[in-house]
Amino acid sequence: MIKIWTDFISNKPKFYEFVLSILASVIFGYFFKKYLSLVESWDHNLGVFDDPLFLKDPIDFSIPIFVLTYGTILFFILYHLNNPTKLMHLIQLAVLVDIFRVISLFFIRLDAPEMIELYDPVLNFLIYEINPETNSYNQHDLFFSGHTANLFVISCLFKKKSIRNLFLVITLITGLLLVLQKVHYSIDVIFAPVISLFILYIHKKIFLNS
Repeated sequence: MIKIWTDFISNKPKFYEFVLSILASVIFGYFFKKYLSLVESWDHNLGVFDDPLFLKDPIDFSIPIFVLTYGTILFFILYHLNNPTKLMHLIQLAVLVDIFRVISLFFIRLDAPEMIELYDPVLNFLIYEINPETNSYNQHDLFFSGHTANLFVISCLFKKKSIRNLFLVITLITGLLLVLQKVHYSIDVIFAPVISLFILYIHKKIFLNS
């Protein structure tokens, strides 16, 4: 593994791309954090979506959602420690997902349902901010689901079909739990893989065919 990373670092164009990808993720992560705070202050003119898949009362699945989400990310990183290019692609795709979320949240302004707030210490520390008016973290980053989109993208990056299918099932389960907790509408979760496929196509055109 050391030799793989040494060879990767000695490939200056790839190494510079890796460093720039990390730098872009940090810069855009800060921008995205401020953008979500701005989203909270907007008029959510599309109102509350009458979701046919909502149960009467939300159920708190914060812990299993956290375990499935970050367990998937951790497994991906450990599984690909000997593949720096694959790790770089994950960083690039995560940035692209957030870029598309910026666009979608600007045009599709849904109001928040009566949810149980998702407890995610990582996002609450890095991305989300407390809304002083509601005394809660961001609740209007709805369309489309970032959890579902990122998990779907990660699943597609696995080359081995059996592992890829396993994590696609995990993505489906996580999306269902998000809906049952009313953190997201079903349309947020359903459209996330569709948009993710387009993001994967854009990434291929920009980074893999260059």
